[in-house]
Amino acid sequence: MRKQILLGSTALIVGALVAPDFVSAEEPLRLKVRGFKNDFFGIGDVDVDGFNFNNTGEFSDGEIQFRGETALDNGLTVGVQVELETDARGDQIDENYIFVKGDFGKIVAGSENLSNYNTFWGVTAPGVGIPLNSGWVTVFIPPPAGFQGSFRSTIFTTNIDIGNDENSVSYYSPRFSGFQFTAGYAPTIVDSGEGKTFTGFQANEASQFSNGWGVGANFSESFNGVDVAVAAGYNQIEAPATTAPVGGDDVQQFKVGANISVGGFSVGGSYANEFEGKFVAGRSEEGQSWDAGVSYSTGPWGVSATYFHGEWEATTTISGDDETDAFVGAVSYALGPGITASASLLYGKFEDEGGAEGKATMGIVGLSVSF
Repeated sequence: MRKQILLGSTALIVGALVAPDFVSAEEPLRLKVRGFKNDFFGIGDVDVDGFNFNNTGEFSDGEIQFRGETALDNGLTVGVQVELETDARGDQIDENYIFVKGDFGKIVAGSENLSNYNTFWGVTAPGVGIPLNSGWVTVFIPPPAGFQGSFRSTIFTTNIDIGNDENSVSYYSPRFSGFQFTAGYAPTIVDSGEGKTFTGFQANEASQFSNGWGVGANFSESFNGVDVAVAAGYNQIEAPATTAPVGGDDVQQFKVGANISVGGFSVGGSYANEFEGKFVAGRSEEGQSWDAGVSYSTGPWGVSATYFHGEWEATTTISGDDETDAFVGAVSYALGPGITASASLLYGKFEDEGGAEGKATMGIVGLSVSF
């Protein structure tokens, strides 16, 4: 039933676009180039059980984004976005999708995270410098050998998702008195946790995670100079029918966060729980995470302090959990439009379920450019 409703809704939008009365546009769709580039260099003290790492690290990433949209005579807007990774560590092409928006809201179709993922970032702990609520910390703090991690899971973030840039269709409602509602559906979720697959349109329900869906709600409003943002999301995936190499119960996730800003100060935090974890080859992603932080900005300056804790079950035959703890204090300065320099002090520790640790204290300087 869920798939039939989704396909029916999509067909209505497509039909409206190709109908003779709706083919005209005010001007052809033309792409604009946008993007960002981040570079961070750190030096400090690194200590990982069983390894001998040097005490420096450098992180570089970026995207070139091709964006474009055009307004049709019927009032609808049709657009496209394709993101090219500047560092070919994984996917050379990252998110890529088309969208249609109008008075009914917005529909996005293509390789993209579910809608409640994209509306959640404004309610995690505020911070400047290096991002903490992310797998980024592994760049500067190497995990011990037994530590296992999946990027969109509770071990690294509160903004969990059923995959990553999975082929999906998502809906964003118009905002009513500050409230917005979202929903999304992904037919196939690959076993690795990265979520992206181009091998077929249908999932093999005997061996692949399938029929992933999520809903969300968020609120954003200002009250006499006080900005309030709240968001929550729920996701579910059907687990494969077989028990090897993957299996288990249907995956269920929940997350919630809030942020309040006034007079340059922002305080906020978020919480996530995968209470029915994805089970892959003897590893369970069941776990929880939370973050909290405060920031202050005045003119070009920004300063923040942020803490993150994450954990998950990991290997099911070993008692205990893999855990992450990290703290960042940072200061930033806007050198110009879209150009920000920062300095961060990072302390973090990874501990695997067997007791091995990887920890570090790092001073990190960086430059972020958006264009």
